[in-house]
Amino acid sequence: MVEASKVDKMGRTTIPSKIRKFLGIKDGDTIEWIIRGDSVIVRKSIQGIGNVRDRFNRLGKRAPECFVYDEKLGESELVKGLEKWALAKLGLME
Repeated sequence: MVEASKVDKMGRTTIPSKIRKFLGIKDGDTIEWIIRGDSVIVRKSIQGIGNVRDRFNRLGKRAPECFVYDEKLGESELVKGLEKWALAKLGLME
């Protein structure tokens, strides 16, 4: 998707409607500007993304039950589980 907007003399621009809808940007949301080489990435800011456990909690609320982890696991156990899964996906472990 490619959308364009103009910059005014104060350096302000409008985020095109299609982009706002795609990213779910609403009035009052924060966006982030990330410089990567000679490009800029603009994305909706995710406030309080936190540590691994916080991320799993956020995802777990939307995930099917078979993908929800046991909350009694420690942080290191979660990381080990992710490492095993990643290695298996790469074909480096069964």
